Amino acid sequence: MDWKDYKQKIKTQINIPDGKELLTEKQWAKRHYVKKSESCGKKLWSNGNCQVYSLYLWDDEVRPMSADEIKEVRAEAKAKREAKEEKKLKQLKKQIYREVVSDIINNSFNKVTDNSHKHKLISIDTETTGLNPLEDELLQVSIIDGEGNILFDEYIKPLFCKCWDGAMKVNGITPEMVSNKPSILEYKQELVNIINSADTIVGYNTQFDLDFLSSVGIENKNANVVDVMLDFAKVYGEWSENYGCYKCQKLTTCAEYYNYDWGEDNAHNSLSDCRATLFCYQQIQKNANANK
Repeated sequence: MDWKDYKQKIKTQINIPDGKELLTEKQWAKRHYVKKSESCGKKLWSNGNCQVYSLYLWDDEVRPMSADEIKEVRAEAKAKREAKEEKKLKQLKKQIYREVVSDIINNSFNKVTDNSHKHKLISIDTETTGLNPLEDELLQVSIIDGEGNILFDEYIKPLFCKCWDGAMKVNGITPEMVSNKPSILEYKQELVNIINSADTIVGYNTQFDLDFLSSVGIENKNANVVDVMLDFAKVYGEWSENYGCYKCQKLTTCAEYYNYDWGEDNAHNSLSDCRATLFCYQQIQKNANANK
């Protein structure tokens, strides 16, 4: 039964005058009324489509709010308005960011790729200001070849982002560390050439790194992609009932499993992670070949 049927039925049964009102709890609150007790009211579907289920109250089931209650309601309404405006502002910032970055990308570099230097395999890792490639930015990119030789290792100054407190706690890269570094635009052509020189790209959660590169126009066109994180999840064998698959492990867990010696390197520096990832990849391949 919806509220219209209920209202008419009650009026018919107990001869309620037409002036008597049946409103939702929220509608009464807007008029600064509140239900008299927890037992008051009846939950009904708000319309014939049964999409919204609300508590309805007759006017004799409500009382005027006290001054403190009115103050609380106004504060809640203000907080909701501010949250809504903040959400709109964030969405607008994302839209502007994407449009600006897209324009910069399309006009920032020569798209001719130099494939004169081929690499059978490269290992890649990045550090970023956050987790979303549509609104966060690169802070560091490192790439090594299959022999561990450094092909690229640079800190990068973000184009727009000025602070990244959450990410900084993980990667240790401060705004001061990159304030005088070149932006990604100055490295794009070099990175495009390296990415497109590889037959295989190895990483740990590889798609995360490739998505951030792709967001600034550095795309993998041809290389086979290997995600050591997914491969190691099977090796480690911790099953997740919630997801129905093997649970992914941290790179540090993977490195420890294969007795990797970090030496003076620190985890969460992209070059250090590149080296650890390459080592773990080689161990997984070695074990797989031995079991054939």
